[in-house]
Amino acid sequence: MFAAAATGVVPHHQGIASAMASTTQQIGGAAGLAILVAIANAGVTATTGPTRVPGLRTAGLTAALLTLVGAAVALILPAARTTPADVKSTSEAP
Repeated sequence: MFAAAATGVVPHHQGIASAMASTTQQIGGAAGLAILVAIANAGVTATTGPTRVPGLRTAGLTAALLTLVGAAVALILPAARTTPADVKSTSEAP
């Protein structure tokens, strides 16, 4: 992931690109987990036992669905293509 984030980035900005990728990954993971926990706990009053199973099942199916949607979007989006001339002209800018 970090190599993909830094691809096509001028050398003096690769640290920023890697930091942005890392930050996005951490925030996305925390937000995603919070959403799945909220889905699992929605409408459940018990803290243990079989009454929690439907909520956990719904959270698991939601995670699977969002994973499939993300994979489909990744396959549909066109890949960004940079040429050495593009990188060189960008690196010359102030």
